[in-house]
Amino acid sequence: MSKLAISFITYNRAKHIKEDLDIIAQPTKECDIDIYIYDGSADVRTEYVVKQYMMKGYDHIHYFRTDKTMSLTDSANQRIINALIVPDAEYIWLCGDKFVIKPEYYSEILSYIDQSYDIITIYGGILKGTREFNKPSRFLDYAIVPITHFGSTIIRRELLELSDIHKAREENKSFSVPLIYLRVIANLENFKGIVIDGGKQVNISSQYQVKRGWQSCVWDTWVLNWYQFICLLPDTYENVRKNLFSRIDKEVHFFSIRMLLLQRSEDQLNLKIYMKCRKYARKIIIASNMTILGIAILPRSIAKWLYGFPNSKGYRRIRTQMIKLDNFITGRS
Repeated sequence: MSKLAISFITYNRAKHIKEDLDIIAQPTKECDIDIYIYDGSADVRTEYVVKQYMMKGYDHIHYFRTDKTMSLTDSANQRIINALIVPDAEYIWLCGDKFVIKPEYYSEILSYIDQSYDIITIYGGILKGTREFNKPSRFLDYAIVPITHFGSTIIRRELLELSDIHKAREENKSFSVPLIYLRVIANLENFKGIVIDGGKQVNISSQYQVKRGWQSCVWDTWVLNWYQFICLLPDTYENVRKNLFSRIDKEVHFFSIRMLLLQRSEDQLNLKIYMKCRKYARKIIIASNMTILGIAILPRSIAKWLYGFPNSKGYRRIRTQMIKLDNFITGRS
């Protein structure tokens, strides 16, 4: 049994897997970190890429292909379940094929594994230093953004054996993995968690730009499913729950006025979507419902124009007035 296994789930992204393996295959071998790849691709290109590495002597790489006759949903469920429970390692590092941590952080991560931390999260950009925690709620309060990323979190495998992965997948597919993690650490005695601040660029930058699934359904993912995810968290997190709803907007600005204009221009925000989500938007989005409604009913062409010219005087003037109005509505100075 190895100390750590990086467990990839992938679908139709052979270029990304090759890009990742080009960088991490040798360093992981040197550090005795195993790599498991769970592939649900419609073609054999990913399999070909991985097996080329295996033929070069990288025997720490293990490849698994899901049954081609499975539906996309069943295949995704099976890959995630297998990626969490199959690897023969003390710790599991579940990754997608887009967000992969640079090898220069491996030695630091392994040092925390040697200290028997229950959960290790590594991220950059919005964090304010590396911090250790002995309470799950405080850990979550600091790690709420990074823990939503496939590839940011390492967890003790024996904890996952206590989880009901199938139930979490059925309850909330968008955030099932962080839900699993947060449930299994919720009631641990002598909890040890750490969030590592890796600076602004901790992950491997891909040259291939691919639109992620949630980017075509922002409101379903980050309003409806996010609200449900926070509600599904155990009572251990009750003291921070209220503040978690709006943290994505506060820290990542998914629903800033400019991003709302982009969503309207792409028809991801319209009157129908707003009406469906408005009662949840009050908790999740910082902007007032009146401001969101105003953007939701804008003609898409105007929203696109306003979004496309963020440095124009016209845009700045309109944006300033919108912010002033929104601050007045919400009572912010």
